[in-house]
Amino acid sequence: MADGPKDGQLFPRDLLTNQAMVAVNGSVTQAGFSQVHVIVNRDGLLWWSQAEPLNYVGGSAPFSFQAPIEAGLFDYSMELLLEGGGGMQVIDVVEHIACGDAYLINGQSNAVAADYHGEGLGNRFQSPWIRSYGTASLQPAEVIADQQWHLADALLGNDSGTIGAWGLRTAWLLVERYKVPIAMLNGSVGGTPLYQHHRNMADPEDLNTIYGRLLYRTQKAGLEQNVRAMLWHQGEASGNVEPHVYSTSYGELIDEWHLDYPAMEHTFVFQIRRGCGVSDMGIREAQRRWQDVFPNLTTVPTAGIDGHDNCHFYYRGYRLMGEWMAAAMAILYDEQLPKNAAPPNIKEARFTTAAKDEIELVFRNQEQVLVLDSFIINRLRLRNGGSEVITSASTTRGRILLQLSAPSNADAVAYVGNPGSGPWIKNTVGVGAYTFEVPLLP
Repeated sequence: MADGPKDGQLFPRDLLTNQAMVAVNGSVTQAGFSQVHVIVNRDGLLWWSQAEPLNYVGGSAPFSFQAPIEAGLFDYSMELLLEGGGGMQVIDVVEHIACGDAYLINGQSNAVAADYHGEGLGNRFQSPWIRSYGTASLQPAEVIADQQWHLADALLGNDSGTIGAWGLRTAWLLVERYKVPIAMLNGSVGGTPLYQHHRNMADPEDLNTIYGRLLYRTQKAGLEQNVRAMLWHQGEASGNVEPHVYSTSYGELIDEWHLDYPAMEHTFVFQIRRGCGVSDMGIREAQRRWQDVFPNLTTVPTAGIDGHDNCHFYYRGYRLMGEWMAAAMAILYDEQLPKNAAPPNIKEARFTTAAKDEIELVFRNQEQVLVLDSFIINRLRLRNGGSEVITSASTTRGRILLQLSAPSNADAVAYVGNPGSGPWIKNTVGVGAYTFEVPLLP
């Protein structure tokens, strides 16, 4: 009889009004009723109510309501009632409605971020204010069958309500800091190269595609017009792709997202790390530079995070990834990271002596204090040099000075990072520097 919200549904807020309008439409086909009522309660107290007279035409009386709800940590319920014959009849009750922000996650297995090591820790930050819709299953029939809202889950992979360990940690921090419920849908699939994530332009909702399954779920959840950002972790399966080809393809994917998610404000990309089949710097250096190439894109490092098994992360690693992602997403809430807390980002590198036996690494924030772990020289490389090696590294604000064992004809220097644990280059709050490979200026 009525088309309206579902139990547990999160409605995306209008950022100007901080509200959402909940539509309730239908028709009454049973005679004898004079009015239809909608009552909205917030945290058990009356928030809004409205009644409409019923006018029957051909045995049917249509009705339509637009009920406002406000964003915040508020638990709404909605009742639909019919009035007639001197009494009221409850027709439907929907509970645990919320209003907040919507985000999507996509990529490969480190975006799935399931409990790969059986630790059972991922759901420590489950919350009634963090929800997901449908299933991340790869099977179209299962995607169609699951039309429910779920408490977001971080243990399983590609299942109902799953958003991954770092996704859940990110969402929990956003809820805690900004007091806004979060809807997060994860469409990631392990082991997938970038080309498999593109849109089927002839059939965007193609459930045989990664793109189509996530779009279908987002549409069924009623979120597609209000997705605020895409969170991305992918690249390990694209290691054999030329960096410029990879970057062009990613730019095309961003354009495709904007076709279907017109309100998308920003893209947040984890820079992949060494391991999981990745050894060279090509894709990683491209991802570092993307924030200089694509508007409204922020790259988040993963170098500096321990708890890594050479491919995936243990829970402590995913948890820290979520913390760094939430910090980056503060810009969506009109906040900026303190400059010294931002990931250290290389600007340029140059020889500082005529003999070319000393190199200075200059970082973009030249006032930032840099912290070098012991043995960091083992993670620094010269490209196209000879037998010379880096013998020491020291730091001043915004700079690292490298001493070489002999003059060098190298044309580039790289901070390659590593699988597993450090050593790392970090800032004073422990956030890792982006890995990099930059040309050596004379």
